[in-house]
Amino acid sequence: MQATYRARIDERVHYPYFDAMVEYFGRLERKLFVGHYVRGAPVTELKKRYIKEYRITARQFNSLNNSLSGKIESIREIQEYQERDLLGRIASTEKAIKEKEEKRDKIIKSLKKLQPRTEKWQEKIDRLKGIKFIIHQKKRRLRNLRQRLENLSKDMARGIVRICFGTRKLFKAQHNLAANGFKDHAEWVTAWRKARSSSFFILGSKDETCGNQTCTYFRDNTLRIRVAGKFTKEFGRYIELTGIVFPYGQEHLDRARTVRRIVKGRKECTAAISYRFLRRGDSWYVHATTEVEASPLRTSRWNGAVGIDLNDDFLRVSDIDRFGNPLNEFEIPVPMRDRSKNQVKAALGEAVKKAVLYAKERGKPIAIENLDFAKKKQALRESGTKHARMLSGLTYRQFRMMVESCILREGVELLKPDGKNVDPFATSVIGQLKFMVRYGLSSHGSAACVIARRGLGFKLEKATKSSVLKLPERKRTSRRNYWLRVSNRLKKTHFSDRVALLYADRF
Repeated sequence: MQATYRARIDERVHYPYFDAMVEYFGRLERKLFVGHYVRGAPVTELKKRYIKEYRITARQFNSLNNSLSGKIESIREIQEYQERDLLGRIASTEKAIKEKEEKRDKIIKSLKKLQPRTEKWQEKIDRLKGIKFIIHQKKRRLRNLRQRLENLSKDMARGIVRICFGTRKLFKAQHNLAANGFKDHAEWVTAWRKARSSSFFILGSKDETCGNQTCTYFRDNTLRIRVAGKFTKEFGRYIELTGIVFPYGQEHLDRARTVRRIVKGRKECTAAISYRFLRRGDSWYVHATTEVEASPLRTSRWNGAVGIDLNDDFLRVSDIDRFGNPLNEFEIPVPMRDRSKNQVKAALGEAVKKAVLYAKERGKPIAIENLDFAKKKQALRESGTKHARMLSGLTYRQFRMMVESCILREGVELLKPDGKNVDPFATSVIGQLKFMVRYGLSSHGSAACVIARRGLGFKLEKATKSSVLKLPERKRTSRRNYWLRVSNRLKKTHFSDRVALLYADRF
């Protein structure tokens, strides 16, 4: 697993070099993009020319190329995601138009049976106008979506990657300076140049001294940076930063830069450490990225398991023994509404850490669901306000990445039946009907209990009998098919009140 750690550079005497270097490397990166990705020149030819013409080392060119190729690959992944997303949005919009047209036709048909100019007739006319307006707007949206998909498909077919160094948002800000907080165009130009040149990357290698020969982190916490040939007269051959200590992850970096084995009797081998120097405001930071070894496992399935259920604004954690019986449940708040992405990310990270440490203390592995909200989020415009707000706030991918990162650090096992996270099929319905009332659990706590049981490998629970909810008749069919019928029935009949009814049935 790769991990990145950050430290601030307090020696401001070296800031002029960083400012010059980031502007120089930013310009070379844009030139490389035009030369290789726009004009199609081979990287090998460009490398020879850049080393000679721009006076950089081969490792510095490799760092430049690696940083740029990472951006290009991420954009190509985004293109694939956008294509799937647009197809889903088009399908949901077409479905919504079809439903509205059916309503329109029903109203037109009912109008023929009513007397004109009556109160009921006028009410139907108003509804008809509203539906026609909605259909018109959705057809406009559908046309725009199809046009975006056509343009994207052409770019993907031709291998075109569109990238704006400095972000498109800031580029467009020049057309409305006052609204974006700029006094004049000169102030915008300064901000634009800083955004286009805000960081530079130095690639590491495991067969180099301390994992990186261009930027070497010695045991005395001195960071030595090799200066590009263009700036050696002004800044010397090397820049040395003393007392560089990383507040988090220092022990991992110490282990990474320690010699692990000797190759061919002489050559030392460590872990590769790559560095990115980043400007934030008026300060410079160094980000160190390296491979981190997973901690030894401190959990066992014989102790049971801990299930985590992700919800809007909170995590629900359920603890079970090795026989699948619930022992405990609790809630960890995660405020998501009216907050920035960074605030949500910080709150979610703290909540995940609490859940993982709870599992670690009890020596139990963790189970989470294999959820994917991509298709549901494609139809947000066609959903109700409450449902859309809930879906937009759920960041399952980020949640999963945080769990996987935290368990590696803490030595907690993540249960993956069949090599994947837990199947989310009917966890809420099964938990409510089988465990909620019987063990006095909450609605989400019972779902987390089912997640933990499924992580331990328990089979799908048997069908249940209910004296208060009318469930489908149990026929000779598989348990999965029956629970699917139960879920569909409850969505239609008791979507919002089934929890209250199940609790009321106890008394």
